[in-house]
Amino acid sequence: MMLKPLYTIVVISMIAQACVAPDCDNQDCGSCANACCKLTFTFPPSMTSTDVATVLNNTIMGGGPDGRYFETTLAEGVHNVADLHPLGVPVYIAKTIHTTAKRVYNDSIDMTITDSAGGATLRAFSISQVGGAYCDAGQNFKNIVTLIKPVYEKLGLNFSYAHVDDSCPPPSNFIQ
Repeated sequence: MMLKPLYTIVVISMIAQACVAPDCDNQDCGSCANACCKLTFTFPPSMTSTDVATVLNNTIMGGGPDGRYFETTLAEGVHNVADLHPLGVPVYIAKTIHTTAKRVYNDSIDMTITDSAGGATLRAFSISQVGGAYCDAGQNFKNIVTLIKPVYEKLGLNFSYAHVDDSCPPPSNFIQ
């Protein structure tokens, strides 16, 4: 009989800490052994990796679109975005940490930005920092798209993305 009140408390606690809409539909359950999301964003040929990296860095600064993205110092000694071109590596790398809306959890977001014949490509990966985050209620997907939508907007582009693997699938493909 004691299990019912305990179960109710657990369910209420899970709901209270869940992702806050919008953009919470693409939930992940352990595709990286922990909850995660990996997405790719492509930009037209008129946009270089430098253009995208600059706008991304400016978006992260000051807390990002929702005020909960933290600036991080990278191994290169810079904040948020590092240019590896001077080292002979044609890529920008970026990192930020996002705190959930209810300020309960932190998630890490790592990104690369490269140039190709078709334009710049940004690859983003978000993973829940807390151990045991098997299902994320869509939070890792939200972490990425909340950060990247303003990048598209500031560049005057329509937002779009592609799924890279089976992480954070669209709701119609979700398997628990």
